[in-house]
Amino acid sequence: MRQATWIQGLRAAVLLALLSNPTMAEGPGVRFEFRLEPNEVLTVDKYQDIRIFNGLAWDSREEKNRIILRVVDRREDGAVLDGQFLTYSRSPRLTGEFRQEQTFDSHFLIHKNGNYEVPEEYVMPNLQSLPSFPDRPLSPGDGWNAPAVETMDFVSVRLRLPVSVNYEYAGPAPLPPAANLGEQSFDLIRYRYSFRHRGAGNILQINGFSSCELWFDREAGIPVYDTNRLVYEFILADGSRQEFLFRIDSWYRKRRQVSVTDREEMVESIREHLPDSGNLNVRQTDEGVALDLNAILFDHDSDQLTPAARAELEHVATILSRFPGREIRISGHTDNTGSSAYNLRLSESRARTVVRALSQSNGIESRRMSYRGFGETQPIASNATPEGRARNRRVEILIVTE
Repeated sequence: MRQATWIQGLRAAVLLALLSNPTMAEGPGVRFEFRLEPNEVLTVDKYQDIRIFNGLAWDSREEKNRIILRVVDRREDGAVLDGQFLTYSRSPRLTGEFRQEQTFDSHFLIHKNGNYEVPEEYVMPNLQSLPSFPDRPLSPGDGWNAPAVETMDFVSVRLRLPVSVNYEYAGPAPLPPAANLGEQSFDLIRYRYSFRHRGAGNILQINGFSSCELWFDREAGIPVYDTNRLVYEFILADGSRQEFLFRIDSWYRKRRQVSVTDREEMVESIREHLPDSGNLNVRQTDEGVALDLNAILFDHDSDQLTPAARAELEHVATILSRFPGREIRISGHTDNTGSSAYNLRLSESRARTVVRALSQSNGIESRRMSYRGFGETQPIASNATPEGRARNRRVEILIVTE
């Protein structure tokens, strides 16, 4: 009788342990795969802290990458993505505002196991098939190797650097404080690779090493966060060398695509809170919702804000604070009066001034803002009339919806 009671108690304890530990309940090992469905958008926000050694002294730079991947088709073995890769930078680190630099389009297939198929005509993604998973269950401590590709695009040549990546599944682990995502646990995967590759042009050889920790959400089928240490060494034809040391933190998010109706509702919500001055307008774009500030912000040929402009930016900051976490792109525009080169410089300087004012005087987080000048290249009205030119002399604040 006592033995039967003891066995029943043991069975109950084992059952309770299985129910309270999902990894154990699934049996020996777990499987990983990417799961992306049509009308979903996967966004990746990368922050890069870069130290540069030119053989004589150290320099520094910060970069942000905003990656927007829209699922346009689902296949049995994966998903087809339309991608947009945007780059921003400031130098030296922690100095000034982030300038929007380049935008790359892409179209590629990501298999469920993480392998990419990227057509040759696309520069991005420059890191392909990271991470990728084996077709077998994994238990904590298990390791595997898989191929990947790193591309480098120089002025006259693009290099494809094949690498062999060493992975280890570490098991469930809490996110680090640097992720700033609260006290959550996900599956931790560590990987590293190194390479030595012949260069091109005046670069004789490229050496590299990468070590990464990545937290993967098996339920969502995407990574959540990763932190990477990356080292490049470039050996030049004149015998000198350059070193680049990267710390890269990446945040991943998956959500449904924002519809035209969603943006229309956002526009109407913002319009209800616009000031009566008439100097601030709101409209919908393909990328989000834009606030247009007209020429009252600046005196003629100046990039210094007028007192009235500072009051308008207080209203803008109130609107932006309603959308925490959204990327904000600030662009300067002019009419066609004056030379194209002058208009480009002026528009960029004015956009940078607005970023600085929103950050320093109105409390909008600087790391989610960037600036860019377009000069006279993106008019929203005809430059043939004074009224049209006035509309084109504007600063646009885009609240990105994806």
